[in-house]
Amino acid sequence: MQAASGARLIGGVVLGNELQKGIEDYSMRWAFEVERTGLERRNLIDLVESLGYKAVEVPGHQIVFRSDSMEAYSTPGEVWEQAKCLRELMVSVTEIDKEFAIGAVLDMSSEPPKRNIFLEVEPIIMKVTMGSPTLTVLPPLGLSEDQLAEWTKHKAEQEYQSTLEAQKAKLVPAFREPRAAKLLQLLKQKSHTGESLYKIYELAEGHPSQRKTFQNQFGISDVDFKRFADAVHNPVVSGSLARHAYEDTPKTPNPMSMREAQSFAVGLAMRWLASVRG
Repeated sequence: MQAASGARLIGGVVLGNELQKGIEDYSMRWAFEVERTGLERRNLIDLVESLGYKAVEVPGHQIVFRSDSMEAYSTPGEVWEQAKCLRELMVSVTEIDKEFAIGAVLDMSSEPPKRNIFLEVEPIIMKVTMGSPTLTVLPPLGLSEDQLAEWTKHKAEQEYQSTLEAQKAKLVPAFREPRAAKLLQLLKQKSHTGESLYKIYELAEGHPSQRKTFQNQFGISDVDFKRFADAVHNPVVSGSLARHAYEDTPKTPNPMSMREAQSFAVGLAMRWLASVRG
């Protein structure tokens, strides 16, 4: 197969100038295809590339990703396991793309690339879509046709970037830190108890041995932590929602309410996730 002018041929794959960037001296072996997604193509590529993957063009395939980390693998099964981890983050942990499905693992060392198929029995998922209110922003009055077209284009791009940022705020920390993935699962709960709120705090903190450093980093005073602890631990303060069964005298004169404790834990979790993302 002859590569077009300005393109490069790697393992039977024609890479345009943009896709060549960063891999000019790199021999790519492994890649995987995305079989199904509920996101627009641009959105999916922007998200997955934020995790260190790279989208590449492979004739006959819609969306294909590779990464440097996959090149250390010796079997397609290892690549499949890594791709499954990405799928878990997209579908279950962040719920950004519940339709995301991995297709074949591609061995790019042959021409055409060899497709390695892994079959799984997928559970049937029933989904109910609830309506939600939307706020419509109207353009200023008096715009010309060209100005209106430019305003509409600019507004659509702003909305896209805002959505992308919210997606990355969950996906990138979950990809980088296993504790973040667990924390996101807890944050999805519709209601919380003292146990779930304290687990959120513990996941962000990491270990009690680093409590002082952690609390200094996030501006948590000793008094506020004790007020939070009173709320989540003590049934005298929060009744059956408390972690402990035994009643004890609160350690502070003004313990947090469960509503305040939830606001404290969730707010801290969001700040910690942002710090993991960097």
